[in-house]
Amino acid sequence: MGFMLSREATVDRLELVDAFRGCSRSQLKQVARLAERVQVGQGEVLAREGRIGREFFLVLSGTVRVTQAGREVNVLGPGSFFGELAAINPGVRNATVTAASEVEVLIIGPREFATMAAIPGFRDALFKSMADRLRTADARLAAAQDEDEDVEVEPPKDGHVNSATDHRVVDDLTGRLRSR
Repeated sequence: MGFMLSREATVDRLELVDAFRGCSRSQLKQVARLAERVQVGQGEVLAREGRIGREFFLVLSGTVRVTQAGREVNVLGPGSFFGELAAINPGVRNATVTAASEVEVLIIGPREFATMAAIPGFRDALFKSMADRLRTADARLAAAQDEDEDVEVEPPKDGHVNSATDHRVVDDLTGRLRSR
């Protein structure tokens, strides 16, 4: 991964991110202070499926490809983020994320993420985006089940349900943030 860029430039870039339009410049300065802004070259892997992850990534410019088991499942661009579940509760990544172009990202570790989650504008943008993803995942799951009535979705034997389709994740996150 590349070099760190100036904090004021980071704040300027964050002001352009739709999800953070509700944040004050002061709140964005807090976010910039807690994050590391990095440039990543095309083809570089930011997160690898099956590896333990702890970081949250916010794409400032460029695009990244999200793959699961080698199959592309999403393309994310400026203003998109990934790794929020790992920052909340470190664990095995469920996808590989690779730079599809030159990319600028903010990288936030779990301790900094907890501090950022206390910033109202950031927290609200995070919850809205996570809720949108959950709705999309639910709709895809329902569509897949409609296509094949014999499909049954069972939780893994270890008792952990895929967080992309588990509403309890949002409730758990809300509870953790309120207890801080």
